[in-house]
Amino acid sequence: MPHGGGASAGDRSYNRSQAADALRRMRESQAATERAARPAPAPVPSRGGGSYGGGYSTAPGTSYGGWYRDRGWSVPGPVLTGPRNFGVWDAAFLWFLFSTLNRPGHSDFFRNHQDDPGYREWRQEAERRAQNDAETRARLEELDRRIAEGGDQPRDPDYLPPGIPAEIATGSEGAGLPDRRTPSLAEAGRAGGDGGLATVGGVVLIGGGLLAVLAWRRRGGGRGGAAGGAGGMGTGGTLASAAGMLRHKASGQGYAPSRFRVGMTLTLDPAPFLLAAGSTHVSNPPGAGGTVSVEEVGRIGGDVPGGMVRLYLPGSRAMLQLHLGHHNEPDECRYFAPLDEVTPADEAEWGAWLDPREGMIGWPEFQTRDGRLYARAWSPGQSRIQPRQLTEEVESTSGRRTVSSQAMLYAAPTGLAAPAPQTEYIIVSAIEDGGQAWVEIRAGLDINPASLSLA
Repeated sequence: MPHGGGASAGDRSYNRSQAADALRRMRESQAATERAARPAPAPVPSRGGGSYGGGYSTAPGTSYGGWYRDRGWSVPGPVLTGPRNFGVWDAAFLWFLFSTLNRPGHSDFFRNHQDDPGYREWRQEAERRAQNDAETRARLEELDRRIAEGGDQPRDPDYLPPGIPAEIATGSEGAGLPDRRTPSLAEAGRAGGDGGLATVGGVVLIGGGLLAVLAWRRRGGGRGGAAGGAGGMGTGGTLASAAGMLRHKASGQGYAPSRFRVGMTLTLDPAPFLLAAGSTHVSNPPGAGGTVSVEEVGRIGGDVPGGMVRLYLPGSRAMLQLHLGHHNEPDECRYFAPLDEVTPADEAEWGAWLDPREGMIGWPEFQTRDGRLYARAWSPGQSRIQPRQLTEEVESTSGRRTVSSQAMLYAAPTGLAAPAPQTEYIIVSAIEDGGQAWVEIRAGLDINPASLSLA
């Protein structure tokens, strides 16, 4: 496992790009293995020039088949013959997420939309199929386990997994497709005109003009980059921001800026680092004992109780990870410093980290290079579990981007006497950021949130 910390910026960028390509190949190989293990679907009768029911099509080049095939999944026969949509959500979109729960953000979609009528309708259909299909039953159990791992984290009703456009999620992509909304909303939308905002029972609907802008931004229009890259907000962030602005406008609420922002300053108490010096893997933070500015702000779950905020410090890429409690005040703070970076060169090396049965990220223990063992702190146990799927909206002076990661937290006692830090943490993350991917290992200590002197 080559250490990536000493590489130049150019070398590191190239290595991460190659690692992202290897991760893609690994996922495609896993998807091909899953498809080969499934029984072949029964042939579907063709109606209306190769499509069933006027919308889904298995012919090459159609928007559905092509989009999903590019991601290693083909629309199976039961989806073609089943309901076309569940509420506002396209049926193929939901079954695609359900069939690929191990991909970043896919299980998070179901957790965030648990109270959505469309999800409940789809769940009833999935339960019905599971009565005669052991694979569907097993996957539903896996989905429930992943949702439970999310605990009491706040739910975002506008959430979409990274890289999935709204038109795919709602089945509105492609010419000639029927309106997928419920009849009352569809009629109200037509009555409101193609480019305006229609109101039905006090609910503001996004008109065609805004949807076009969202689709344009998702395709990278006007900024020459991939969706979710630097300078953009990413798929889920754009939709969520637009919906949030509309909610504020409809409710008359004012805009309240976050207390966490790029450029803010904070003061780090040097005491925990001095007391733990030489006994942990944690390096001293930049500017300990003085004032340091925040270079980037990352948000996981938003500025709400249960959410996490990451304040990235300049130079060393160290970060403070805050958990928000009552009144959005930090009730937990951990300082994490980079310890190691690995850029897997091929599918086999990625499998060593992420294999569903034996991958290191999620294993009951993690061992650092010097042989020290750390026990799993998230969902402790004796068997491997799936890594925690994190979607982080990162803000910097150059814009916003979405970073996905599969992460696990480990911990071990320091053996030091109080008031020295009692626990050292290791967080291991498989990170995807734009067209780059790598494994990042950080070492951390608990910090008293009250000592930060946030300004």
